[in-house]
Amino acid sequence: MYSLFIRPITRRIKDNDRASAIAKRYFKFEGKIPGGRFISRLIHGNRPQGLEREVFGIQFYNPLGLGAGLDVEGDLYNDLNDLGFSFVEIGPFKSSDAIRKALAKLQSDPPDDVIAACISDDYLKSFCLAYDFCDFFVIDISENPDLDILDPILEVRLSYDMYKPVIVKIPEELSPDDIDEIIDYCMMNSIDGIEARSIKQINHISSRTKGRLPIIANCHIKTPRQAEEALSAGADLIEVRMGLVRNGPRLIEKILRYLSDNEKRRKNSPAA
Repeated sequence: MYSLFIRPITRRIKDNDRASAIAKRYFKFEGKIPGGRFISRLIHGNRPQGLEREVFGIQFYNPLGLGAGLDVEGDLYNDLNDLGFSFVEIGPFKSSDAIRKALAKLQSDPPDDVIAACISDDYLKSFCLAYDFCDFFVIDISENPDLDILDPILEVRLSYDMYKPVIVKIPEELSPDDIDEIIDYCMMNSIDGIEARSIKQINHISSRTKGRLPIIANCHIKTPRQAEEALSAGADLIEVRMGLVRNGPRLIEKILRYLSDNEKRRKNSPAA
């Protein structure tokens, strides 16, 4: 249905927010149909074997997740997860009031799989409110690259019984020196990973840390080849958002099949 009715519209609309709003209405409608989630899982069934991995202590059944910006209010995570994502990043949350509304949904409809909360403002309060309900946290400093934001978050994390990973989402435009400063902070202060915005950033971070700091690729992935390129550059996990909006759920199937086929070829090659 998405390919037939929604994709022609979202591909014509240049404004990302308007296109995302249309896609979100579709997924919300699909989720409200009796048995809609079961049908979605049956149709998509995107859980190929061989792509499982553990990243920052969390088990993912494939490396593909949904980036923040579509499930802004945190009310579609299970419907979107059924498409084949191994994790969904809800938000970005710009206030503690916004995250309170999302938490009410998380309590009434517990997540089926891994949930990350992307926080872009009111950082400490939002982090504390969501700590018991999300699996990991993405602290978005892309509009305010001030590392001091992270200090109170890391300090308060020590007071919780269960350790939850904290990832830093960095700006798209950063000099190598600025990236190095962030890397050094992360390595010295128990930050669990970086959400990078381009292949160039992924290459730089992976090379400088020698793979010791996990990377989530949030770099406008819209094709299976781009997904493989991000992983080959050093990313541990990859995210799509506008690729899903513009192309529909078939993109998830194509990416996972492409990655799975490549993994099988690697395992069966003489050098493996």
